[in-house]
This record gives sequence, C-alpha cells and structure tokens, in this order.
Amino acid sequence: METIVDNSAQTDNGTQKMSGAADAAGAVAGAGQAWGWKDKLGADLKGSPLLQKFDDTPEGLGKAFSSHANLEQLLGHEKVPIPKDVNDVEGWSRFSKAMGIPDKAEGYGLQDAKLPESMVKQGLTLDKKQFAELMHKEKVHPSAVKGLWDDYQKINIEAYNKALAAHQEGLTKTINQLKSEWGEAYDANVELGQTVINKFSDDQEVNDYLTASMTKDPRMIKFLAKIGSEFAENKIGEFSASRFSVTPEQAREDYQKMSRDLDGPYMNTKGKYTEREHQAAVDKYNSLVVASMRGNG
Repeated sequence: METIVDNSAQTDNGTQKMSGAADAAGAVAGAGQAWGWKDKLGADLKGSPLLQKFDDTPEGLGKAFSSHANLEQLLGHEKVPIPKDVNDVEGWSRFSKAMGIPDKAEGYGLQDAKLPESMVKQGLTLDKKQFAELMHKEKVHPSAVKGLWDDYQKINIEAYNKALAAHQEGLTKTINQLKSEWGEAYDANVELGQTVINKFSDDQEVNDYLTASMTKDPRMIKFLAKIGSEFAENKIGEFSASRFSVTPEQAREDYQKMSRDLDGPYMNTKGKYTEREHQAAVDKYNSLVVASMRGNG
C-alpha cells in the first residue's frame, strides 16, 4: 500500500514540509523498496557541486532540505550590495549607510580628550576632529571609534609620562654629576649660570626656554657658570641676578655710571686692572651704548 504524506501544513520557513518529506523517504526505505532521491533530479541539478555533500539516503535528503531552509532564512534579511571596488563612491555610500557609519565625521560624537593637567600646561593636545575625520575616511564603525579614541588618548598619555620620567632621570643624573665635580660650590655655580640666562633673556618665555634647554647637559651648565664667573670676577658693570635684558634707559644709566667710575675697569685711571679686564669693560660699555639706542628707532 502506498504511503501518503500530507505536506499542505507548512510553517513560514518550510521546516515542517521538509520534515514530512524526510519522513516519507524513511517510510519508503523501511518498506524495503530501493530508493534514491538524487535519481529524481535533473541532470544539471544532480551533478551540482552543492548537492555532492549530501548522501543519496533519506538522511541526506533531510539534511539537504534543512540546508535550504537555513539559506532562505538568511536571504530574508536586508541585502546590501558589496561595492565593486575602492572607486565605487555610490556603492560605498550605500554600504556605509547600511552599516550605520555617519554621513560626516562629527556624527561620531567624540568627547574632548581627557589629558593630565601637566600636558595641558605644556600646550599638548589631541585633536578629536582630526581623529574623527581619519576614522570616517577609513569607514570605521561608531562602536569601534569610541574605543579607539580612548586607546589613542591612553597611548599618548603613556608616551608623555615616559618622556617626562626620562627627562627627570637625565636631570637627576646631570645634577649628581655636577655635585660630584663641584662639591660645595654646586649651588653657587648653578646660580651663576642662571644669572646669565636671567640677564640676557628678552622675556619670561625666552628665559624658560633657555633654562629648560641648557640645563639638560652638564657641559652647558658649566659653560653658563663659567660665563657668570667671568663677569663676577671682572666686576664688569652691575651683573646682578635681575631678570631679563635692560631697558634703553637702564643701559644709558649703566654706561654713564661706568664712565664716571674712574677707578673702574672701563676708565682704569689707576691701572690696577689688566688689559683683558679693561677690554672686557670696553666691550660691555659699547654694548650698553647700543642697547640705549634701541628706543630711538
């Protein structure tokens, strides 16, 4: 007697219908009848590589139907064509929109970088706009951009802290080296070097730059200290620790004072100063004259 299977009842994805077909095939096989489902297919479909992975048995038929049902479920989702190549502007625009990538870089909504106060005081910053534009150019998904922005900040902060630590280590090494060489004269020599910077810096910014740059190397500190020592020993003008270069008025007052000091190295009326000391005073006098003329245009 022929087995009849009712396949009229079917769920949306066709699973129940496929199960019925597999059960029918099993019933035929159980009745001892020779049966092969691939023989019922056309030549093209039967030879398709897609069907070669399924056995010509009732179980194989069930697996084939199950695979087809899964494929139909996948095809039921919204389909977005893959851009043809990097030059497919329209294709990439469509693909980006489907993936949730914003139309403009501002759409990422990145927060301002959270940097240590010491970095901010140094004028260091991270440009969130530039970072967002780079991410948008590379079509990075918003869910990844925020994490990358946080990581980018951490990397830069760590690099800054390492550089700061290296600078402090180098400065400590320099100080220890000079203390070992100068002994008790260390503080006095450093003050002489700083006095040179203070005297000839045009403003606070230049002063800070020279101090930071020149105190990195013990050779530079010794060089500044030597200059300060020369000024102090030769008693040229008033080489006090006053900050920044003199004004034209102060320069005029200083060179006039030198010309009135008959016992000083510039006039040297009593000859108690060496030729070197006198010449240094002359050079100083001339520089003051030039400085006094700056305000005259």
